[in-house]
Amino acid sequence: MLARTVLAAALATAGLAALPSSAYAATAAHTPERICGSGFHRVDDGHRAMKTRGGAVFGHVYLMYNKRSGQNCVAAIKTAFRGVRSVTGAYLEVRGGGKSEDAQKYRYYAETGHLAGSWKCVRYAGWTRDPDNRVEAWGGRQSWGNCKG
Repeated sequence: MLARTVLAAALATAGLAALPSSAYAATAAHTPERICGSGFHRVDDGHRAMKTRGGAVFGHVYLMYNKRSGQNCVAAIKTAFRGVRSVTGAYLEVRGGGKSEDAQKYRYYAETGHLAGSWKCVRYAGWTRDPDNRVEAWGGRQSWGNCKG
């Protein structure tokens, strides 16, 4: 109990609150499950960091799948420059099926929409740039995978 009281006092002195910040709340509101919608779940081997050439992480890209509908979805979620409009994109391709891409100046994320792909291989990508459009961070899988529906 004493440790918790000391921690709370230290946070108050530093001007920090022990409650979740609005930045945390905004991050929690933009999960791949919420972006893709009801019934979508993260796929094994369906997560990549969006990294710059120098290795800085600007966000994460997620491949999502809905077992009931047999549809795939990709969400590219920014962690750098959140709340600031910058080019952000998401890409999904189903082998022998459709392609979907969404790239605009977004504040938080890009999402491909839903593509049928039950028992079909897919590849996916996500990217974002700094607000000055100078540095790009990319992540995804260029090879076909997740073929077992």
